[in-house]
Amino acid sequence: MASALLLPLLLPSAAFLAQPRVRQLGHLCSTPLSIARAPPRSQPSLSLADLRERESRGEIVAGVGEGRELPSLSGINTLPLPLQAAVVIAIALAIGGLTALLYGPVFDAVRGSWVWSLSRPTWPILGAIYLAAGVAHFTEAEGFENITPPNGTWGFWYTPFSPRFNVYWTGVVEIFGGAWMMLGFGAQLLGVSLPAALGPVVSDAALTLFLLTIVVTPANIFAMSHNAKFPLDIETPVVGHVVRLLFQPVLLAMLLEMAQPTLLDAKVNLGLM
Repeated sequence: MASALLLPLLLPSAAFLAQPRVRQLGHLCSTPLSIARAPPRSQPSLSLADLRERESRGEIVAGVGEGRELPSLSGINTLPLPLQAAVVIAIALAIGGLTALLYGPVFDAVRGSWVWSLSRPTWPILGAIYLAAGVAHFTEAEGFENITPPNGTWGFWYTPFSPRFNVYWTGVVEIFGGAWMMLGFGAQLLGVSLPAALGPVVSDAALTLFLLTIVVTPANIFAMSHNAKFPLDIETPVVGHVVRLLFQPVLLAMLLEMAQPTLLDAKVNLGLM
């Protein structure tokens, strides 16, 4: 159902491979370009003219590694850093606001309807999609690293880890959360009772994936702001990035809804109820 439609949005390689190839990069493996060598700052270490010259010589490619410093299709990375930060924060706030709107009034309006009764039981299928995406973090690590914002991006972004390490640890969490959700969902389908000590398995997994989705959302914003490509030979139009960002609140709202038993347990255990 609805959750199955989210596969291309959770697993970028599946979505982008279905798009027409705008630019072939068969020479990537034979050039000195590598994601690991991308400068750890959002401001170009070279002038725009130098970057254009290197691009014309085939030394860098727009949207890949150092080529992410070239003007993006969205134009966001051409703005002064304070304006870049303002745009990114505005996008993040919009995602949060839409998540609250969907989880609250929208879900309440359809809760109990035939649409809700038909689709809601299928939501744990998201676990399989996250599991596949987590595996892709290792099989397509270079592509995921390319859309991971390095420190200094937008003038404020910082993590204590390298982009590659961020790709790996988020992949591990996706694999765990997705597998845990599928365990609970599979048990429900088979009518098998899991040990009570495991707690609400699907709900626990949903909360894990909810928090993870928040953590990785900046990568989707970075892909739009800096035209960062994944796969490395596919150029996504701005509208494609916008659609992906619009699905973030849908995913977050669905996961938050599934996580309610875990959140309720937490409130009880903390004496908040």
